[in-house]
Amino acid sequence: MQVIDLAFLAPDIVKMIVQGDQPARLTAKWLGINPLPSDWQAQRRIIAAL
Repeated sequence: MQVIDLAFLAPDIVKMIVQGDQPARLTAKWLGINPLPSDWQAQRRIIAAL
């Protein structure tokens, strides 16, 4: 189920992760504990606050 949730990440967040430019606190474990909303703008706000 979590794999499906990760499929709905904003494309720029996925790119950031692939390039290794994500915030240090943004880990697979963090994503498993803190599901992100489907709204991409909300995702960006949450990731920016990490």
